Amino acid sequence: MKLGASTSCFYPLETEKALKEVCSLGFDRAEVFMNAYSELEEGFVRELGAIANDSPTEIISVHPFSSFLESTCIFGDYQRRFDDFIGIYEKTCHACALLGAKFVVIHGAIAKPKIPIPDERYFERFLKLIEIGKREGVTVCQENVNRFKSQSIDFCKKMRDALGDDFNMVFDIKQSIRAGEDPFAFLNEFKYDIRHIHISDNTPCDDCLPPSRGSFDFLKFKEILDGADYRGDCVIEIYSKSFDVRNELKNSKEYLEKLWQ
Repeated sequence: MKLGASTSCFYPLETEKALKEVCSLGFDRAEVFMNAYSELEEGFVRELGAIANDSPTEIISVHPFSSFLESTCIFGDYQRRFDDFIGIYEKTCHACALLGAKFVVIHGAIAKPKIPIPDERYFERFLKLIEIGKREGVTVCQENVNRFKSQSIDFCKKMRDALGDDFNMVFDIKQSIRAGEDPFAFLNEFKYDIRHIHISDNTPCDDCLPPSRGSFDFLKFKEILDGADYRGDCVIEIYSKSFDVRNELKNSKEYLEKLWQ
């Protein structure tokens, strides 16, 4: 299991500068969080690839900037809007392939939109995203996200039933806690469906801390993953406005590598 960090840890630092920071810390893996439409252009994507190629860091996943649009533009009830916006995901999957990454991370639709989104439409549209990823040789994954449909274990189980072998998850510790779900219950339920993981620490008073700063049981976490023969990666995702993020990532990396060795 390789350890990485997300460029989103350094937001609002520009994406290419954030990637340089992750690479300079010597992480094995990086997730690239795109922050603008122009960052999907091939020239910019190749610039990101060159940054990673000059380091020991491999880009493993890509997060589209357009998550805030997905409820109305991808999963909503107006077909023409879907047709107009699906190109963002075609470009995102192509960028993922150009970077040699494996996974595209999707938030999906919010849990309580003004106009309800039927689960059947959600699953149908998500399969269209999956097919776009397959054409590029990448895997489109559902992330569990607070206040989104995917926040609940029950919804993700229903999605797994509907998608079958095409169901793949990105599991995020802090998002499960924010949603009031037990992260270990989530992990145990989907341990054979999880392809990529976002990690952070927590306490009863704070749901997002750098690993080593809270009370989350990372040994139990790894034992469950080892028991499921998990072959994916764990990427640290914290938020820069709350921490001296570079030093915290360095400390977290040292802590987890020692703990999991």
